[in-house]
Amino acid sequence: MGLIKGTWACAVLALFERKAAPNELVMDGIAVDSAIRGQGIGSQLLDAIIDYAQAHGFESVRLDVIDSNPRARKLYQAKGFVATKEERFPHLKWLIGFSGATTMVKVLN
Repeated sequence: MGLIKGTWACAVLALFERKAAPNELVMDGIAVDSAIRGQGIGSQLLDAIIDYAQAHGFESVRLDVIDSNPRARKLYQAKGFVATKEERFPHLKWLIGFSGATTMVKVLN
């Protein structure tokens, strides 16, 4: 992406800062190397985040999934996350690589 474009993208994304609600853990993201995708690593990482949130008394976990990553959205849905908000910004796709995001929340028991 390059230093200048990366810095600009960070500045733009800072406008979308997400604050956690009381007793809510905001997950900023997980990444799995493309060479080992499909081996359950993403599920294990997500399970560990959910376990951490439960162990530390959080009532929910919130995350955003980008529109260009349907596999991640499918995983989050399988783990009990529910879409609560959709945002579209097609004019920024050239800069950030995606044109929308869905906020998803999992309520913990």
